[in-house]
Amino acid sequence: MRKAFSLITAIFVMFLMASVAGLVFNLTGKSVKETSTQYRKEQAALLARSYTEYAILAIQGHDMATNGCLRTITAVINYTDLNGTIQAGGANTGAGYRTTVRMRYIGLPVGINCPNTGLLESNVANRTTSVGIPSVLIDVNVRYRNPDDPRSFSASTRAQVPWINYNRRTLQRL
Repeated sequence: MRKAFSLITAIFVMFLMASVAGLVFNLTGKSVKETSTQYRKEQAALLARSYTEYAILAIQGHDMATNGCLRTITAVINYTDLNGTIQAGGANTGAGYRTTVRMRYIGLPVGINCPNTGLLESNVANRTTSVGIPSVLIDVNVRYRNPDDPRSFSASTRAQVPWINYNRRTLQRL
């Protein structure tokens, strides 16, 4: 009778320990997933800020009177492993980011025309005076896929993983 009671107690304690271990592993997995999601979002925010500054620098170094207006900048940023090797697949597999910068100009001086660029002023070609303070509206879109999505592990279902977008809009005086 005593051996049976000890056996039942041991089984109960083992079941209780297994349940606590399962709960700990579940909470740890959720914590890791949330940290990964937060990291990816912060990385996208930093990329958007960086590409906003890059666009301003590119506009300032661009001769608009001769070459027209700078309209878009696109880039694909891939992850590298600890050895510095670029991971295969890039942004499509969740191993990187796609960045698109679109620029629209406001109040450009006389003599600089940017046709079909989404200018925010009317009748640009016929103006004889400056419309206002020359400025640019910079829209940055950073797109990435969740690499932890189970569909991203198979090449046949990888395209089903939705893109996550981070947008930043900045108005900058030139």
